Amino acid sequence: MEEKELQLLRELQKENVWWQTHDVPSRLAREFKRSDYFVYKDLLKNNKINVIIGPRRVGKSTLIYQLIQYLIKEENIPPNRILFLSLERAFFEITKSPITESINVYEENILKEAISSLEKPIYLFIDEASRNTEWAAILKQFYDLKYNIKYVVSGSSSPALYQKGSESLVGRKNDVLILPLKFKDVLRFKHQEIGEDLSAKGVYLRSKLMQAVNNNSPKELYDELIKLYTAIGPNIEANLQVAINEYLLMGGYPEFYDVSASWEECSKMMREAYFEAIISYDILKVFGSRNPEKIRRLYIILALSTANIISMSKIRKDIGEISRDALDDYFQQLQDTHLVAVSLQYKKNRRKIGNELKKAYVQDVGMRNAVLGVLEDNIRKSEVLGSLAETIAQDHLRRLKLILEPSKKDELFFWRDNSKRELDFIIELNNKVIPIESKFQETIRSEDIRVIQAAIEKFNSPFGILLTKKSIHLSNKILSIPLWLFLLIC
Repeated sequence: MEEKELQLLRELQKENVWWQTHDVPSRLAREFKRSDYFVYKDLLKNNKINVIIGPRRVGKSTLIYQLIQYLIKEENIPPNRILFLSLERAFFEITKSPITESINVYEENILKEAISSLEKPIYLFIDEASRNTEWAAILKQFYDLKYNIKYVVSGSSSPALYQKGSESLVGRKNDVLILPLKFKDVLRFKHQEIGEDLSAKGVYLRSKLMQAVNNNSPKELYDELIKLYTAIGPNIEANLQVAINEYLLMGGYPEFYDVSASWEECSKMMREAYFEAIISYDILKVFGSRNPEKIRRLYIILALSTANIISMSKIRKDIGEISRDALDDYFQQLQDTHLVAVSLQYKKNRRKIGNELKKAYVQDVGMRNAVLGVLEDNIRKSEVLGSLAETIAQDHLRRLKLILEPSKKDELFFWRDNSKRELDFIIELNNKVIPIESKFQETIRSEDIRVIQAAIEKFNSPFGILLTKKSIHLSNKILSIPLWLFLLIC
């Protein structure tokens, strides 16, 4: 064996420790598993090239290690049939063809079986595949040759992954999105004693939600919500209120909940390291943007005004010396890297939906607060809690839409009535319009529900939902639900 091949083998052995230990270190395959873990586990059964796309530090690598541990411990797959490559490792930057060379060394020295004639499958995991633009062409070749390989690939954004080869993988790939932890996952992580039970009850309530939509009546859903609310009692509810306040500050990035570091330390690391990495690599290198400072400024402008209708002309003035085309490009790049999300104004006829009037949201409130340098004391006194609550609701509603109707887009809209009153959300379920308003406040006033009533009448909705801080109530087709309780359903 040549010295270069021997060095590569050593690097692969360091990366794939299970070849020797028959186990994945617990620091890599962490015990806690997100609630949609089973969705990713099912990827191992299909014959597609499975591509897991999600922002940096959201837990993609941890998920891959957990899948490897599952294969070894639960499926009894021999460890030498599992190859993991992390293309972010510095060693691969000096390797001409890291994927091809690694597979050749693995085939000859670890598998000791020709990949071209495998009877039993091997499992190939490639983390941060966008670091090598040839990955799609290489896997396409293996796929078309019908090699017995199960594929799981990860990356931070679709454009980064598919700089080359998006067309070549048509019909061969299966894209799956992974985002920051939902509220109920943080509950399970931080408060396991109540989180697991409430998460299970949330799945049941989700079925009741669809039943309410199909039956044009929220009564049974309300009865089940009251039953759960009553069973929880005031002490647990107080803990859940604390948890939702914490989520408004920290959002869903796992590292924000590192018990060994304070919020100030975690947010500083996220701001100075990972946020800058998104700007400098995912946007600057992948998209070829020449003005990272303006993209950074655009994110900060959107972060300060999350959950508000934005004026692109005003943003152009605030950023300075930027064309409308460039601003549109930067805006799209922030969406492609999962830093921001957008809702358009709802029209029953999709063809009439324009692109000019839009509401912008940060993808994760924790990242927003970290980038803006928001401290715990600031958030308690903040006047933007309502906007942060709406931002969280928007993110969870999109995910709920995908869960309930996976074959459709995660479309979410806002709406204005004839008096220009604004409704936060319109979501379509089973082709029925469900109007939703977010009011994260102690007292609900009559004017807070008028726009929901208008939307119910306008679209003949089965019911509307008012997301509150504490109130739970059903009246005139409007179901009031505390935000923390609704998030359990999502």
